[in-house]
Amino acid sequence: MSFFDDDAEVTQVTPPAPRSRRKRTNRSRLRIQRLVIALIALFVVVFVLALVVRSCQQNAKESSYRTYFSEVQSVQTQATKNVDQPLAALLADPTRYGKAELKTRLANIVAAQSGIVKTTVNISPPGKLKSLHQVLVQGQQVRLAGVSLASKGLLAALSGKNIQGTARKLAALSGYFTGPAVYYATLYRVPAQNVMKQDGVSNVAVPPGASFAKAGAWFSAAALQAALASISSSTTLTGVHGVSLDGVAIKSNGKTVTLAAGTSTHFTASVDQVVLVTVKNPGKSAETNVAVKVVWVAPDGTASAPLTATIPDLPVGATRTAQVTNLSIPTTAITKASTLKVSVGPVPGEKVLSNNHASFVIVPVLK
Repeated sequence: MSFFDDDAEVTQVTPPAPRSRRKRTNRSRLRIQRLVIALIALFVVVFVLALVVRSCQQNAKESSYRTYFSEVQSVQTQATKNVDQPLAALLADPTRYGKAELKTRLANIVAAQSGIVKTTVNISPPGKLKSLHQVLVQGQQVRLAGVSLASKGLLAALSGKNIQGTARKLAALSGYFTGPAVYYATLYRVPAQNVMKQDGVSNVAVPPGASFAKAGAWFSAAALQAALASISSSTTLTGVHGVSLDGVAIKSNGKTVTLAAGTSTHFTASVDQVVLVTVKNPGKSAETNVAVKVVWVAPDGTASAPLTATIPDLPVGATRTAQVTNLSIPTTAITKASTLKVSVGPVPGEKVLSNNHASFVIVPVLK
């Protein structure tokens, strides 16, 4: 041992005690458990959010379809109430209203269908139904053309002429209404249902649409002919029709002589004598093409061929005078009493005919 060894202080170093492996394992396990719980919680949150987002998307999708078909149903309701029902009623019985009101109601029907076309065009369909929506637009446009033509046909029937022809033309318009109904049922409703099915929407209904069979019944040719046949006799629709013989005169040799029923009227005969027939309209409707007829009956009872003239128009309460020419009286009838038979009308729908004709005794003389 050296000098230095005697004084050296021996120090023993104790190594650190080893950490408990159990504590380290517990902490790691706890951390893993917390991480797993956090991941599970995150998954649950993401899953719930995904469900919420998907539910919101599904609800939004269903809402868009439901809103769209609600607007389609509204259009169909308007068409039924404001177009189909009033038009069917007028086609079945056009005599229920006066002429002015009939025109107004027909104009209202046309305006209503025009508004329906605009409303249909402005409806915004879900993206997958945009092409199908054009079927609705085109159908309403076709209906508008049909309504306009039907309105013109009913107004044309007011003349009371060619009822059978007018009824046939109206009956031919049925396709303007049955066609869109068929298009809707086959080219729109079924494809729209398929589109929603493919899009995962099952609880939204497509409106059923109109019955094309019912629309076709409005335009039955037999029913239309029967309805239109009643127009000419309807005083409600066309007013009271009638004309009356208001006066007769003979213009001959530069002078005009008025004839009076029940007495003999002398006048100077000439080669250019004219019978002046005055006609009045005492009815409630303007008349057109009023016929005037004059027949001269010789002293021996022989009747001449009818001489005719026409008054083009005769407003309510007005009078017009027709000139009937070519009245020829043979020399054998001079100074002898003969008869002049004059008649006017009748006009379509006229019921009172007692004032449409008269007979006058005339005696042609020489200067």
